[in-house]
Amino acid sequence: MPRAVDVSPQRRLDMALRGITQGAVAATFKNKKPVEECLADEILLAAKGDMQSSAVAKKEELERVAGSAR
Repeated sequence: MPRAVDVSPQRRLDMALRGITQGAVAATFKNKKPVEECLADEILLAAKGDMQSSAVAKKEELERVAGSAR
């Protein structure tokens, strides 16, 4: 059962960077675009707060689950 917990700022940063890198690597599979371009696209999408970014989508999902556990 998920529970809402406070997370340190360093942990939030680490989770965001992990989401961005995992999203960039996932975008390169079955795609001819190099990982550098996928990483740049992922960073730009995350900076805009676009749900196309896997890091933003993961963050929103975690916040939704934590909100429902409160």
